[in-house]
Amino acid sequence: MNGNKTEEPKTVYIEYESSYIEICPYCREKSLEIREVVHQQPYLRKTLIISKNCKKCGFKKTEMLPLNPRKRRIIAFKMIKKEDLYVKILRTSTATIFLPELGAVIDPGIDAPYFITNVEGLLSRIEDALERIRVLEISQESEYEITKLKKIIKKIKEGKHSLTIIIDDPIGLSDILAPSGKVIREYVEGY
Repeated sequence: MNGNKTEEPKTVYIEYESSYIEICPYCREKSLEIREVVHQQPYLRKTLIISKNCKKCGFKKTEMLPLNPRKRRIIAFKMIKKEDLYVKILRTSTATIFLPELGAVIDPGIDAPYFITNVEGLLSRIEDALERIRVLEISQESEYEITKLKKIIKKIKEGKHSLTIIIDDPIGLSDILAPSGKVIREYVEGY
């Protein structure tokens, strides 16, 4: 850890809590418990958390919706040493992540989750996606490209290859929590 250790704000319940039962979209029984709570979240600020849990079939889903968006924000980070693998990444459901050295883009989909991970976890997500693509693709060209990307990821994890991470977030709440001076944050006007 760095010497500039700052204490993260605590999650604090603030103003709203509700619970009700609805019909489950999977088993079609009126057994889906929906719980809504407004929290003050570290980094995301005021957030609505919606958890859904079906007592019959076990379906579960949690969503986090920021209630205080900011201006569009673009964040860039350059990983240059192995210790940078542990830098935290907070990505909202609206953010796009670009990894130019890998030619990878993680787009927000219709059901994109908010997630907190680190650089190593982000690389593991890409490795998992490459493995899924490998199973679905059968061409030699795609096999070659996947193998090439996996070798680059291995070098990055060993600290032998740099990696640039760029996050473009229309609601401005995503972040990269690295030592000062290593992250460039820019708010974009007109959004």
